[in-house]
Amino acid sequence: MVSDPHPSGFPSNTPPLGHNIVPGSIPKGTLLYHGSMSRGLPPGPEWVATDPEHSYFYCREWEWESRPGPFQHGCWLLTLATTRPLKVIYFDGSSAVKLPYGSMDIQDLIAWGGLGRHDINDDDRRIQDLCKWGKKFGVDGFVR
Repeated sequence: MVSDPHPSGFPSNTPPLGHNIVPGSIPKGTLLYHGSMSRGLPPGPEWVATDPEHSYFYCREWEWESRPGPFQHGCWLLTLATTRPLKVIYFDGSSAVKLPYGSMDIQDLIAWGGLGRHDINDDDRRIQDLCKWGKKFGVDGFVR
């Protein structure tokens, strides 16, 4: 774990936006989980969690009209096991918080080469462009 030096004594909390980009790895045999309302494998890049409880939260019966595919009731918990070590990039701080105050600026800077008025909810485009950038460096995924 990386600690940001800060006089408040609360690393990565004040300011809460984070600024470190840390290379990391996920060992072979690690279990990862993906919760969904739809059966089957995700059709493209998606999030996974390191515990089933976190994934289960995301397969609640939300009525997301913006999600592709038919709305299905129930929870589908996919369990994956890594077959090789995965090379990842870790964004620290509050980089997953979807607020218009700059919490995702580092991701946007890498994905799109600059800061601007990017849609904080455009996760599909963001992960596609982050993956395109990461492919040049052999990155398998991102942790935030």
